[in-house]
Amino acid sequence: VKYYIDGNQSWKNTTTLNWGQIFKGKHDVAALVGYEEFRKWARTTDISKKGMLDTSLTDFDALTEPDYIDGSTTEFSSRSVFGRVTYTYDSRYLFEANVRYDGSSRFSPENRWGIFPSFSAGWRLSEEKFMKKMNWLDNLKLRVSWGQLGNNSIGNYEWQAVYATAPHYAFGNKEVPGLGMGSFSNYNLEWETTTVTNLGIDFSMLKNRLSGTVEVYNKLTDGILYNPTLSPTLSGFSSPRQNIAEVTNKGVEFTLNWNDRVNEWSYSFSGNFSYNKNLVSKFKGALKKGWEYDENGSYIYKSNLGDVSDGGDNRIIEGHIINEYYLKEPYKGDATYFFNNGLVNPAGGPKDGMIRTEQDMQWLKAMQDQGYVFYPNQKIGKANLWYGDYIYADINGDGLYGNDYDKKFQKVSSVPKYYYGLQGAVTWKGFDVSMNWQGAAGFSIYWYSVGQNSTSTILGYGLSKELQKDHYFYDPENPNDPRTNLYSKNSRLTLNQTNQATEASTLHLEKGNFLKLRNLTIGYTLPQAWTQKFYANKVRIYFSGENLLTITKFSGMDPEMQTGMGYVTMRQLALGININF
Repeated sequence: VKYYIDGNQSWKNTTTLNWGQIFKGKHDVAALVGYEEFRKWARTTDISKKGMLDTSLTDFDALTEPDYIDGSTTEFSSRSVFGRVTYTYDSRYLFEANVRYDGSSRFSPENRWGIFPSFSAGWRLSEEKFMKKMNWLDNLKLRVSWGQLGNNSIGNYEWQAVYATAPHYAFGNKEVPGLGMGSFSNYNLEWETTTVTNLGIDFSMLKNRLSGTVEVYNKLTDGILYNPTLSPTLSGFSSPRQNIAEVTNKGVEFTLNWNDRVNEWSYSFSGNFSYNKNLVSKFKGALKKGWEYDENGSYIYKSNLGDVSDGGDNRIIEGHIINEYYLKEPYKGDATYFFNNGLVNPAGGPKDGMIRTEQDMQWLKAMQDQGYVFYPNQKIGKANLWYGDYIYADINGDGLYGNDYDKKFQKVSSVPKYYYGLQGAVTWKGFDVSMNWQGAAGFSIYWYSVGQNSTSTILGYGLSKELQKDHYFYDPENPNDPRTNLYSKNSRLTLNQTNQATEASTLHLEKGNFLKLRNLTIGYTLPQAWTQKFYANKVRIYFSGENLLTITKFSGMDPEMQTGMGYVTMRQLALGININF
């Protein structure tokens, strides 16, 4: 019999006081002060006993054998004092100042409180006398703002070392539970702060037919609350949260709108575009790699990548974008194979890195005879490195092709740099048409999945039609085999998951740029002379389609879903009628 209670309670109190006054018709002053307090606490109880004497006896007193008793308690509270002052002069000059003083129980008493101010100012140039002669200009406003916000989205007790239920131990010929330290503390944890500077222009002209905005911003997040990786020797502990990183986002945003009416035609169009570049401006230090002499005088290649970065094929490292791809690259040669003196040319291999022909194989064998090594499958043979396999570039020049030192940052991640959209609507008499396009660009998708586009097959998994029809095939013992295909970009099929093609490389990195028709609606509103005959004020018949078209070069299912198994954006069609009486 089990008994479980999950108690979750919270309360919140917010009190504000507002004041506003206009002086002499031009000076508009307002102020606000406020106080907010929040508390949340939860307790769970989980009890189980065994040894039921009878199925009708379910009280704990009637059970003979304790099974387990679990429970936990957690609590969090915050307190804030805030204020705002605004001033406007003659609807031309605008100013606003805000300040927050926030406290959180998630930080130690010495670091519990943070001050976060913000300021903004605006100038409506279109209200100035020297602008009144510009009859074509309806509104022009310049804006500038600067502000800070704090973040405390971490666990409730991460500034303290907490106990954890340890694995069971043998004690007195019995297995007994233990209690031990489960994480390191960081008493110096403090608020993560985001500082945003923004410059903007709002405008409208030609009797408000043309309007738009332009925004330029710089967003700096410092003291980022992050759990760095720990040394493998400390694998029994969770890493302490630290204010360890700093990320900069810089970007620009545009919107442009046009609305007009010509006789019985009404139409409107609007477009938006944004660009954002992020950079890890501070983390664990700069990357240092290269050749140097060690204490024994040996010339070796060293890299501190593991010490100054986190991640695998997507890494977080100072001086790069967040989660930048870190991948091997295919070998690229000039297909000359050998020098005139008969020696093998390391730069003379296959142009795209695939061993396609017998000349490619002769070059590969000669390279191995000279001591060069090709990872991951270092030996030549059908079960290792063979016709139809890719080889990888030797980035650091150590003669080991495609090992871990040969990975390279690709200056791109899976997060788009650009977003854009276009909306349009046209009406004529009773007809109306509207559409909405949206897209993203400046990102790449790593796609190589068994059962979808992987040439490494597994018994029981499917194989895509594209790979069935187009994959490399060559049998040196039967060169005239009708299945021979020397020119496919897809490597040979293998019945394993560890062939050359499974290496994380740019071979499987595709651009994810896309443009989608999010919505298309076509409608017709019947004339009132018709609808009044059956006592209806308005009748509109319409057709609507969602996600009708995707323009992309990504070969997977959906660039928004990217990779893996999941639900793609659903296409919907609707035909309906709206009747208002």
